[in-house]
Amino acid sequence: MSELPDPVCADCVSFRPEKKDEQGRMLGACRFRPEMGLIRQNLPYCHIFQVRRERADQVRLPQRAAPPRAPRQPRQRDTVGSVHRTLRDPATGDTDGEINMDRNGLKQVLRELLQEETLYGYPEMGGRWEGGTLVIKPADPALQAKEVPLETFFHKIVMVRDRLRVLEAKLNGSDKLSEQDKIELQGYITKCYGTLTTFNVLFQSKADQFTSK
Repeated sequence: MSELPDPVCADCVSFRPEKKDEQGRMLGACRFRPEMGLIRQNLPYCHIFQVRRERADQVRLPQRAAPPRAPRQPRQRDTVGSVHRTLRDPATGDTDGEINMDRNGLKQVLRELLQEETLYGYPEMGGRWEGGTLVIKPADPALQAKEVPLETFFHKIVMVRDRLRVLEAKLNGSDKLSEQDKIELQGYITKCYGTLTTFNVLFQSKADQFTSK
């Protein structure tokens, strides 16, 4: 039995075909990533891929490691006994008025709601790096070192990865560039992916890592 092919955008429930380009390839929009505009149907799947039911047995489904659940944090109370509400610790009773919620609580609510709607593809950072710090230390001991929380650094790396994916999709879907221009520019993007593989150690799941292929 031959191995099933990797899925492409056309195999995803979010892809909506609209028209064909000059080479006869179908172009369409992604419902999950509308910022990419029109993209080719044969682009490789991304981290928020969801296979169409009729294609489930015709393509190789991505293997994703289940993200570890973070331990529940104890509720923090201030001196007057008020509680900052989150989705895990919702307000009860009469909720017609205002709910006291700090920025972290609001971010948690939005994150979990987006995860439930599968519109939020933020990958998990490796557990051993949680709470860690990136230290940038100059050779001159008289100069002060720079410390960056690894969570912040990881988030910036993910942002770079996602913007490269959008750039790649826009490049491949462009009808103003020749095939030779696309190949040349794609080569630069591939080299960027290869350079960024240094940071693959930060990702929890291999499916979320950079690849130069």
